[in-house]
Amino acid sequence: MKFNTLLLGFVTGATASPTLQDRQAGGGTAASGDGPYGAVAVSTDTSLPSHSIYLPTTNTTTKLPVLVWGQGGCSADGTSNSRFLGAVASYGYLVIASGAPGSRGSTTAAMMTASIDWAVKTAGTGRYANVDVSKIMAAGFSCGGVEAMAMSWDTRVKTIGVFSSGLLTNYTAAGTFTKPVLYVIGGEGEVAYQNAERDFKALPAATPAWKGNLPLGHGGDLFQANGGKFGKAGIAWLEWLFRGNETAKSYFFDGYKADGWKVETRALDKLVPFV
Repeated sequence: MKFNTLLLGFVTGATASPTLQDRQAGGGTAASGDGPYGAVAVSTDTSLPSHSIYLPTTNTTTKLPVLVWGQGGCSADGTSNSRFLGAVASYGYLVIASGAPGSRGSTTAAMMTASIDWAVKTAGTGRYANVDVSKIMAAGFSCGGVEAMAMSWDTRVKTIGVFSSGLLTNYTAAGTFTKPVLYVIGGEGEVAYQNAERDFKALPAATPAWKGNLPLGHGGDLFQANGGKFGKAGIAWLEWLFRGNETAKSYFFDGYKADGWKVETRALDKLVPFV
């Protein structure tokens, strides 16, 4: 899943076909990825004890954009999507997942807002010296995707990522979204399909959006190494929007075909990276 670095709602098991409940409640614990920074540290911070923080272990002067993330089932285990989140961090990002590692209970959209507040407050200090809070993406899987969509009105957030999710209430809200939106959906057979389709159609005509469907079901292959093809799309979106990576950009216009996505786009030619 490597890109050219120079161009810079609903509730994983280890089985081959996890149930819907398994997909939402669990996942891997490996914190690494195929990005240029490789190994990733997963921890909490005394100033943000109810969240999981993913950060490359390699010392670098590279600016680190931010991904704030919500889990499936609004699970408070911030490592339940660690295969994907570790991969994101390995490309040079600070990732903050709602919920401490291995924690029980549920998260809320307010916890995602707390992630953003904390990132803004701590950027430029200590081990977060290179964090770039001018580039924040809010994203999540299933119920976590609903939490991420609640960040659409936060002026500090530049783009939204919706993984196997759709609005559960306030169905008309998508008609007010103005920030670029990435929809990564598991095909017609998945529980979030109808909601995601409805939301995509409701977006304003001028809102850049990419919607990819891959017939893998709810959560797709997000729990595979590096987040699978679901994760590949997510990382490509980050690399395009926050680093202007032309290889990553090409994935959304042509490269996705090799991975079997069924795609619809909106105003994608108008999307200008935040670089």
